[in-house]
Amino acid sequence: MRTAALLVAGVLLCGVVVSGGEVVLTYYGHSCVTLQGEDGPVVMIDPYGTYVPHPGLPAAADIVLMTHAHVDHCPPCYREMDRVLGEDPFYFLALEPDGRARDGRYNLDDRLSVKVIPASHVNARGGGAGEVGMLRFEIDGIVFAHLGDLGTLLDAAQMAALRDVQIVFLPVGKQFTLDAAEAMTVIAQLPGVKVVFPIHYYVEGITPWTGMAPLSEFTSVASVMYPVIEIDDSWVTLDADDLPASLEVWVLDYVE
Repeated sequence: MRTAALLVAGVLLCGVVVSGGEVVLTYYGHSCVTLQGEDGPVVMIDPYGTYVPHPGLPAAADIVLMTHAHVDHCPPCYREMDRVLGEDPFYFLALEPDGRARDGRYNLDDRLSVKVIPASHVNARGGGAGEVGMLRFEIDGIVFAHLGDLGTLLDAAQMAALRDVQIVFLPVGKQFTLDAAEAMTVIAQLPGVKVVFPIHYYVEGITPWTGMAPLSEFTSVASVMYPVIEIDDSWVTLDADDLPASLEVWVLDYVE
């Protein structure tokens, strides 16, 4: 259906599979999204600091996942604790204290199970720095992955860890992450994906890194192979029983 304390030490546990219901997805711009299943917590991923002046934040969340410690993905890393509203949000940074990506499954606050898959932020052009923790998790029967600032194609282990993903948030902005052609290759590496949401691209007047590619560089390439659906809103509902039969690219407006 389409309608409009910083680092928490995780414990390696097996996650509980939850099924049924609709998931409300909201796009706040750059790499930041929230997801909420029926009667579930609001899960925010990769909020941005004030250095990235998208108008959507601050916003409320119960659980905040951050793929790495850069200013556009981890405001608390820069003492900006007011970017997320709500009563005592639970923060999880997918990096070890030494900067390496975590690796394994983490049961967060008994409300969400997340698998962290290490990946390189550094791309073929030398952009980016360090590692990111790609995030795989399930809400109401839908398997999601947020790839953070992925800079490289997936290796065999990463493909295996993401083999059942149905919805993927994919960086496409080139300067610090994948470019359009590389993003298309990553999509082909994930045959279970039904919907791709492009993230981390240049927006005129907002994105501070002028070397990043605009969304059109990716969609012009993607539209040759897949339907590109422009949703005239910043949110959409997803239902496990109503996902596309074959892959589509969905483009959301950002919250204003």
